[in-house]
Amino acid sequence: MSRFIETIRLENGRLPDLAYHQARVNRSLKEVLEIKQEINLYRSLINYKLPVKGLYKIRIVYDKAIWSVEISPYSIRAIRQMKIVYNHSISYPYKFEDRKELDDLFNKRGECDDIIIVTNNEITDSSYANLLFKKKDKWFTPASYLLNGTMRQQLLDRKIIFEKSITVDDLERYEKIKLVNAMMQLDGPEIDVSHIVK
Repeated sequence: MSRFIETIRLENGRLPDLAYHQARVNRSLKEVLEIKQEINLYRSLINYKLPVKGLYKIRIVYDKAIWSVEISPYSIRAIRQMKIVYNHSISYPYKFEDRKELDDLFNKRGECDDIIIVTNNEITDSSYANLLFKKKDKWFTPASYLLNGTMRQQLLDRKIIFEKSITVDDLERYEKIKLVNAMMQLDGPEIDVSHIVK
């Protein structure tokens, strides 16, 4: 079985969303490995010299224990076009280290920068982020997501975004699409839906 990964935002020495990451780690260990003991992320990370200025990505690989911790500078990559790709059997409910199925779909992007994964005509996620769709100054996120990202859940809890079933046919009803994840938060790339290649 594949190990898990957790990607955590470190911003100017702070870990602002650690509670959401801790909840996902606990859930993954309990539901997949049937382990009740926790890996305490805070206690594990204070053993490392964390940068106090700038934006960094902390990548943790774990199962019953932490296997590796990588800390690297982070910058948001530009997205200009996204391509719709179809896979009706994909499942990624936990943040596994093995991303082969996602990588195979990403390789079908052609000249586009990223993909929109569609299963049974329902829009799910991109290759590395949850998706938001803008309509009349409100942002909606697909109810048929593959992975319930920590930032997605936080935005739902704060009622900044709203969950909704979104199909390929619905796209013309929206104005913008935005990518969100723990690293980008709400600063992720945003493009017109006209830049989606079907």
